[in-house]
Amino acid sequence: MNNFKNKTILITGASSGIGECFAKTLDELGANLILTARSKDKLDQMVLSMNSAISIPGDLSDINFSKKLYNQIKEKELTVDILINNAGFGFSGLFLDSNMKNYKEMMDVNMYSLVALTHLFLNDMVKRKNGGIINISSLASFQAIPYFSMYAASKAFVTSFTVGLYEEYRKSGIRVLGVCPGYTKTNFNKRANMSSKPVAGYLMTSQQVVDQSLNAYNSGKFLIINGRINRFIKFFTSLFPLKWSLRFTSTVIKKGMSNNQW
Repeated sequence: MNNFKNKTILITGASSGIGECFAKTLDELGANLILTARSKDKLDQMVLSMNSAISIPGDLSDINFSKKLYNQIKEKELTVDILINNAGFGFSGLFLDSNMKNYKEMMDVNMYSLVALTHLFLNDMVKRKNGGIINISSLASFQAIPYFSMYAASKAFVTSFTVGLYEEYRKSGIRVLGVCPGYTKTNFNKRANMSSKPVAGYLMTSQQVVDQSLNAYNSGKFLIINGRINRFIKFFTSLFPLKWSLRFTSTVIKKGMSNNQW
C-alpha cells in the first residue's frame, strides 16, 4: 500500500545521505516534496530531476530558521502531510577536544530544530486529525557512547521524545515513527571523523534504511532499529553490565577514529 502518493512531505537534511535517499524514493512513489538543507546548489539540482518538488534552503543550526521555514511553506499555501526530521550530525573525540560552539550547533540541529518543527507542524496535523512524523534517531540512542558522548545523548533525546510523542497522539490520527539506523554508507562518517572499516561487514545502505523505514511507517510501527545485526547489537549489549558494554563500545569507536583525531 502506498501511503505517500500525492502527499506533501517535508524532508530536512535532504541534500545527502539518508535524506537524499528519502527524497528520491518518495519522488518515485508520487509524493510532493519540500526539501530543505544548507546546500542550495544541491537542492536545486535535485528539484530539477524530480516530478514534484520545491526547495527551501536554510541552516537548521540557526534557531530562527524553523519558524522561517514554516512561514514560507504557509505563504506557498502548502499543507505538510508528513514531516521527516532527518537533519543531524555528530563528531568523534574526547569531550574536551571540541568547544561549546560546536556542541551548541549539534544540539540545535539534532534536537532543537527537530522539536521546533514538530511543534509547528504537529499543531496543524492535530487540527486536521491527520498527519505523520518520522524522526531519524540512531542505534547510538540506546546506550552511552564514549568518544561520541554528545551525539549519542542527542539521539537518546530524539528516541525518547519520539516514543513519548507517539503515545500522546496515537489516538489523534497522527502516525509517529522513530528510525534508529546503525552504521550507514553516508557522508556522516566523514564529518564525524570516523572510519567505517571496523564495521564494514554490516554497513547498511541509505536505500535499505529508507525502504525499511517507509515499510515500518506503512505498518503503523512507532520505532524501528534498522537491520538484523543492529537489533542483535542492541540485544547483545543489554545482556552485560553497563561497564562491560561501555568498554566494548569504547574499543570499537577508538578503532574507527581517524589518525588525524588520535
